[in-house]
Amino acid sequence: MSGWEPLGWARRPSAPRGIPRRRRPRAQATAGRLGHDGLLRGTVFGPGQVLLHQISISYLLGDAGQAIEHARRIDTAALPTTERQARYWIDVARAFDQWSKPDRCYRALLAAEHAAPQEVRRGSVRTMAAGLMRHDRALPGVHAFAQRVGALA
Repeated sequence: MSGWEPLGWARRPSAPRGIPRRRRPRAQATAGRLGHDGLLRGTVFGPGQVLLHQISISYLLGDAGQAIEHARRIDTAALPTTERQARYWIDVARAFDQWSKPDRCYRALLAAEHAAPQEVRRGSVRTMAAGLMRHDRALPGVHAFAQRVGALA
């Protein structure tokens, strides 16, 4: 399980839906005491990172609208690394994809590519890019983007 998905178990159908929400106040309180994102015990942690995880959890639990609400509270320029910025945009794209908003999904994927091109070579991005091809007339450049990320191979 990657560091980006510490609650990957939440995807399991048998996962208790309330656990991620019950643990959030403790994470928020700890991050609030820190006051900013920073390196802590070998990992990046802080208020922005808690919000990043809330986006992921909301998406995984099928609540794209809540994921976008969390995303709106993050200043991407304040995220400590380009990798974190790209991961933010990829999760935003996932939420918009789940919400059936292809234009916003595509814009988020382009922002991820701009932040850290190496991060958009992931399978989940290729899958979204392939799905966006159905809207190629409405999304200028989506074919070239799908080629760049390897969705057309």
